[in-house]
Amino acid sequence: MIKKIQHIKKCGVYKNFTWGSQIPYFKEKNIIYGWNYTGKTTLSRIFSSLKNKQLHPQFLEAEFKIQLNDSSEIKHTDLATNTLCVEVFNSEYIVENLKWGKDENVNGISFDVGENVTIREEIEANLERIEIVNGSSTVCGKKEPFQTVINDFKQFDNSKFTVESRRIKNDIFNSLIEFDKSHFGKIKALVVNNLSTHIITDEPELLKVKKTSLATNDRQSISKVEFVSNLEELYYNVLKILKLEPTKTDVITVLDTNSDLYYWAKAGIPLHEGKTKCSFCNNDINLNRILELNNFFSNTAAKVRDEISQCRKLLFTEKERLESLKFPQSKNDFFDNNQDEFQKLLTSFEGIQKQYLEYLDFLLKELDRKEKDNIFNSLELDDLDQKVNEILNEWIDSTNLIIESHNGFIENFASAQEIERTRLKKHLVAQFLIQENYQIQEQKKNYSERCINRYSHFVQSLINKNKLLEAQLKSVIAGQRELNDFIKKILNRDDITIEVTSDDKFIFKRGDKVAENFSEGEKTAISFGYFLVSLESLHRDKKLKDIIIFIDDPISSLDSNHIAQIYSLINSFFFRQNEDPQDPNKFVNCFKQLFISTYNFDFFTFLKDSNRINKKDKEYYFVKKLSKDESEIQTLPKSLKNYKSEYIYLFQIIFHFFENGCQESDDKLILIPNALRRFLEIYTLLKLPGSSDEVDARLKILMPEFHQLKTLHHFSHFTTIEKVTRHDELLMNLPEAIKELFVLLEQDPVHLNSLKTAILIV
Repeated sequence: MIKKIQHIKKCGVYKNFTWGSQIPYFKEKNIIYGWNYTGKTTLSRIFSSLKNKQLHPQFLEAEFKIQLNDSSEIKHTDLATNTLCVEVFNSEYIVENLKWGKDENVNGISFDVGENVTIREEIEANLERIEIVNGSSTVCGKKEPFQTVINDFKQFDNSKFTVESRRIKNDIFNSLIEFDKSHFGKIKALVVNNLSTHIITDEPELLKVKKTSLATNDRQSISKVEFVSNLEELYYNVLKILKLEPTKTDVITVLDTNSDLYYWAKAGIPLHEGKTKCSFCNNDINLNRILELNNFFSNTAAKVRDEISQCRKLLFTEKERLESLKFPQSKNDFFDNNQDEFQKLLTSFEGIQKQYLEYLDFLLKELDRKEKDNIFNSLELDDLDQKVNEILNEWIDSTNLIIESHNGFIENFASAQEIERTRLKKHLVAQFLIQENYQIQEQKKNYSERCINRYSHFVQSLINKNKLLEAQLKSVIAGQRELNDFIKKILNRDDITIEVTSDDKFIFKRGDKVAENFSEGEKTAISFGYFLVSLESLHRDKKLKDIIIFIDDPISSLDSNHIAQIYSLINSFFFRQNEDPQDPNKFVNCFKQLFISTYNFDFFTFLKDSNRINKKDKEYYFVKKLSKDESEIQTLPKSLKNYKSEYIYLFQIIFHFFENGCQESDDKLILIPNALRRFLEIYTLLKLPGSSDEVDARLKILMPEFHQLKTLHHFSHFTTIEKVTRHDELLMNLPEAIKELFVLLEQDPVHLNSLKTAILIV
């Protein structure tokens, strides 16, 4: 069964409809209510598209998606292959299935007379057409060249795939894997839709994939390269020292100008603590000289020299760290797939290391320059060369990535190798398919299959047609009797009958005379009867229970006297007893799924109150006009479920619109003109049941001072919402028209209060 229409686009009034989460799914029985021109017939045409397996000619650009109960989907592009059995009754059914000529003849549904010369000639002609397609022992048929293309394509599966699979296994993988035609087929399914994306065009990458695919797990894990560069920190330390300008106090010139003597003297002071003789010259130590030296080594210049000394040590430490950096010394430490890449890094390291060390030496020289000649002067330093640091870090990161790849390959050897083997298989299969022009050959094969299928369907249709012609299982007389019976039930009279003519057509009569000038209502009744006869034929063949049925406004153009007859006929035709042998009294649904749409509130009420429809598995919907050229399917409003009178329902819509201030933003705005027109029609008839005048004439009788209803008078002239929405100025005057309506209703306060009570206002 159909679960929902997920979306409808570019299909008449359904511009961009999407099935909202608040809309209940379709059930076994579905009743759809909506005023004229809201989109009910358009909805039926979507079902006609399912029946005819092609888009409706008026909506060739339509898009829709239908979801079934099993979650499968039918799109507008899938109509030709959809398997749903659908029958639709709508206004187009009348035109397409009944040909109304001057003698009012109607084709005889599916009822044949007897075999005659014309039938036999048709059978022979069909046999000749079958031979032209299929061929014979002496003549080639139209199918043959297409079958040759298909047979050629089968060589892929019969031999080519087997040969290529053997080559891949033995020549590429050295028989390390199993790879036969079934393996080839699985890979083909993965790559065939986009062959080029699976081709490894980069030769080094392809070589790497091949090496990985053939590798053995005989390598050791490698530790990552551990080195955190301090270059930037050292640079800014040097820069800070160069900028220092110590104060010249307690200066001993000989020490200040000679760094060797400076450090010699500084180291000697603590060695002579408490001594009276100099260990170098054996002269007496002058305490004043010791005090002078201590003052000199504790001044700001001395502190700068200390900082230079500490910074120099850090620079030498950084050099030692880099010179002793541990990393793999041979590409052979890695798997084959990483060797070439690592060798490039290994070759480049010497230059990178040299550049880094030279920059450290440069900083050391700058410290020397400061210490020897410029201890009291601020010096400039070139900006830090970030590239020195970046190049080394990039080298370390790249090396560690290769190490990670190597270690990961060891840790996940089997899965990693399988990934690369799959890549190589896809590459090889895609390469073979491209070389063999497989996709072009497949397209030719598919085209040939479609042609053969079309020919086969054509031949089968001729065979089926001949079976129908030869079988003569149905009787025109049976069709005549059933159609007469249905027409009598619908029109509730027996003056219209049908007879079978000599040329297998129905002719309609009133009494003994050929019937002419049928009313639209009579045509609707006859057409609906004709529709039920065709369904009865399906029921006799036990096929009706598999049919989805859509009935659109079966009471169109019928007066209110016939609504009950149509309802009764639907009730008895689609819900029958004596269908279940286990429970003959049980009412059984004679359909797979039923949809009935109507604009008539009385007919809708009949359906809503039907015990057989309401028994279980039913749902109600409302087709609502959103604008003058757009509609949508909605859940049936509670008010429509609750009210059994169209009159009360219309008043409820109008009253709430009036109470809310007649706002243009009101979502009921587009409904109001039609509701107002229909309400006036019913109200004036209630007040003046004996009047045969038009609505505006009845308004003048009810409101002698007619100028008070000038705007309302204009609305009474329009008979459909389509006409009203072509006059935007009237939509702008809606608030005035609504106010005038309540001026009219207030002339009868008892009636107005009763209406309010009916919608629970008072």
